[in-house]
Amino acid sequence: MSANSLTPMLRQYHELKSAHPGALLFFRLGDFYELFYDDAITGARELDITLTARHKETAHPVPMCGVPHHAASTHIARLVRKGYRVAICEQTESPTAGKKLVRREVVRIITPGTAIDSQLLDSGEAAYLAAISCQGDKFGVAFLDVTTGEFHATETQGTDAMRKAFEYIDSYAPRELLHPTSLAPLLREHYKSHHDNSSSHTDSPVIARISSVSDAERPNPKIPLTGLDDWLWESGRCDELLCKQFGVRSLEAFNLNDKPAAVSAAGICLHYAREMQRLDSKHISGINYFERQGFLVLDTVTVRNLELLESQSDAARSRSLLKIIDHTKTAMGARLLRSWLMRPSVNRGEINARLDAVEELHASTMICDALRRHLNDIQDIERLIGRVNLNTATPRDFSFLSRALAQIPHIKKLLSQSHASLLQVLVENLDELSAVKLLIEKHFNTERDLPTDNEIKAGISAELDELRNLSGNVKAAISEMEARERSRTGLNNLKIRSNGVFGYYIEVPRAQAARVPESYQRRQTLANAERYTTPELQSLEQRTLGADERIAEIEADLLTALRQQVSLHSQTLQATARALAVLDVLAGLAAAARQHRYVKPILHESDEIEIRNGRHALIEAFSSTPFIPNDLYMNNSTDRLLIITGPNMGGKSTILRQIGLIAVLAQIGSFVPAEYAKLPVFDRVWTRVGASDDISRGRSTFMVEMTEMAAIMHGATPRSLVLLDEIGRGTATFDGLSIAWAVAEYLHNSPENAAKTLFATHYHELTELAEQLPGAQNYHIKVAERDDEIFFLYKFERGSASKSYGVEVARIAGLPQVVIGRAREVLATLEKYELKILKEAGQQDSQDDFSHDTSNAERTTKALTRRATGKRLASQVTLFAATNDKLFDEIRETKASSLSREQLQAFIESIQSRIV
Repeated sequence: MSANSLTPMLRQYHELKSAHPGALLFFRLGDFYELFYDDAITGARELDITLTARHKETAHPVPMCGVPHHAASTHIARLVRKGYRVAICEQTESPTAGKKLVRREVVRIITPGTAIDSQLLDSGEAAYLAAISCQGDKFGVAFLDVTTGEFHATETQGTDAMRKAFEYIDSYAPRELLHPTSLAPLLREHYKSHHDNSSSHTDSPVIARISSVSDAERPNPKIPLTGLDDWLWESGRCDELLCKQFGVRSLEAFNLNDKPAAVSAAGICLHYAREMQRLDSKHISGINYFERQGFLVLDTVTVRNLELLESQSDAARSRSLLKIIDHTKTAMGARLLRSWLMRPSVNRGEINARLDAVEELHASTMICDALRRHLNDIQDIERLIGRVNLNTATPRDFSFLSRALAQIPHIKKLLSQSHASLLQVLVENLDELSAVKLLIEKHFNTERDLPTDNEIKAGISAELDELRNLSGNVKAAISEMEARERSRTGLNNLKIRSNGVFGYYIEVPRAQAARVPESYQRRQTLANAERYTTPELQSLEQRTLGADERIAEIEADLLTALRQQVSLHSQTLQATARALAVLDVLAGLAAAARQHRYVKPILHESDEIEIRNGRHALIEAFSSTPFIPNDLYMNNSTDRLLIITGPNMGGKSTILRQIGLIAVLAQIGSFVPAEYAKLPVFDRVWTRVGASDDISRGRSTFMVEMTEMAAIMHGATPRSLVLLDEIGRGTATFDGLSIAWAVAEYLHNSPENAAKTLFATHYHELTELAEQLPGAQNYHIKVAERDDEIFFLYKFERGSASKSYGVEVARIAGLPQVVIGRAREVLATLEKYELKILKEAGQQDSQDDFSHDTSNAERTTKALTRRATGKRLASQVTLFAATNDKLFDEIRETKASSLSREQLQAFIESIQSRIV
């Protein structure tokens, strides 16, 4: 269809759509938002609504679908959750007689990272918009929560700068990630399993290019990527934008001087949010520059393995550490606790201040409970202030704000005698904001349970009061007229109604239309009714409609003025909200400690870990059987590497996770599940627990395992805690054992990467490391045996396990008895011949020990090679000995230790070729 053949309305639609090609355009037509063309096809599919067409009778019908304006927020929320961007187009002038086309404008664009509507927000989670920038060899990242004004940025440099940047992004879990279009290939490489939405199209004059949403290429619901033109990321331009927003001449006060990549990312976040909201967002009044060493780093693998936010079991998603310790009463507190859990502190002073506050609240049960009762009556002040500044706050929001402020005097009085320094500081930061409270109460009746919109009190505006009186009188007159007309005409079903198109009208069922007086003037015919008007009704209509329109205008103006007045107190309100959030978290942690019998940990400057009767927080909370507690001692000298052996199901993985959870809990300032806990401050917790294929990226279990291990071995430091479970099990025994041995040695010996390491394994050969490495110790999970049965005692003790009990675990799992019996026979034979071969290998080891031309590393490698090869040879011998005695005798008479590696390999291949 040519432009000339389009109706004026569709031409207007095309002009607006061409300025916002990356968004689904919700085009306001009367009481509906309509979508046209490809947007309509996408909207009908995603919202499961009827797809129809405009101009059906022509050769070029226009696909369309629509939703009622009063229900639009629900539909928009569904689209944005799926990663779409939605442009809201409103009528910006009232229709008048003789005017065929009203002016329309896009008033805001809703994207995953800039959504502020309650339907799109989880009250317990921050809604971050993120940006990643590259300036030379530096990567900058920034995170902005438009709903609260929370703003963070940092910068990385060096060979692993990009990896660190993505670690931050994973930690903050943003709703949307902005990036320069030139970085699209790097993002595609990093997010291989994500859809690439980086194709660019012209948008508004300010945002020249954005990622588009097409029918063929759907957005990624996990982290939508939005590409913006590179010129927008120029650091000087972004610096100027931030300075203007914060009302400063330079960013030195925010530690952003000489941080071009961080400034670029932060500037883009602010720029994008303002463009999408079409507002200045004055509540974004500052930014926090953070350093990598400012918090305990937890990568996504560790967050998943320790089940910090959700369980790894699909059947129990709610079973997480957060679920156990979250006793907060406010949405602000819930978000802050989640933030602490994802980014625990590494500042020992800060941690101890939190612990002291939790200790005081834990000891004062009455005060803690009273505090939590007051907090329970406090709404989400952080997001209320966001809505005030974004000009969307409702009378109900203001009523909730007034009630929240009413609790502050009680909280201050309750904590006025606190001894913990952090509690004292928080009380000082609580401002009662009496002026704001009085201002709100002047406008609204805040005592009502559910204040409705536009319930502005009488006395604020004389004109408003007069118009309300007039409107009320007219409506009463219309009600009287309806009763009079029913009596006069005898039409008992006669009704006087109104709508936005026809105004007031008299409606009569069609079956009674013949009895309508001649003075009635027909206005509309429906399937079951006729609608009429009269001169008297028209006169009343003019009086009431004019009054209602003016009432709405005055109320809107008064509400806007109130928002502006309250916004002047935004920074004080935000500081009060943050103090309340911290109090909520501390009181919640005290309640959790009381419920779960946690104790206050000791954070010290030394390198020792000492835990007595430590427990696993999740298993203890969600299991019906009592948990068996265990002790642990580690340091950086004699007990740096713990080799843990024992049976499957015995509890090796539990011990690993238990220690990791205790470390994380301690560094957020929480009490921990133990009888006693003394810990250093860790810079990072690494885990390699369990494995699975990553099919979407074409990686096998073993490849996933090795990739995760590579990250650990490059990133661990002497201040890190490393938890490893079954390294090397995804490949052949020979390869796996060699890798596991080398990994353990490296984590013990490397000056830069020698972390405290708990290494759970079924490779019993690794227990020999305790004899060779000064900082290695053997531990095992205790098992009791009786009458060919095993009993798991779940006790963690020094020394190595005698065996893995794999056959017994298989029996418990329910394998057929004939299989269990045969497995025991094979195992006994394997152990018999392995012992003989390993004994010979040990004699050769002794000779090597006195060989002065052989280094320790070479002797270790040779010994390991002989053991692994001996086991391999023994298994081949024993599996076939019963069917080939002559061959067995030949193998038995051959001393594997006397052969070179090449000779041994040739001998094995010869034997294999002769086995029938």
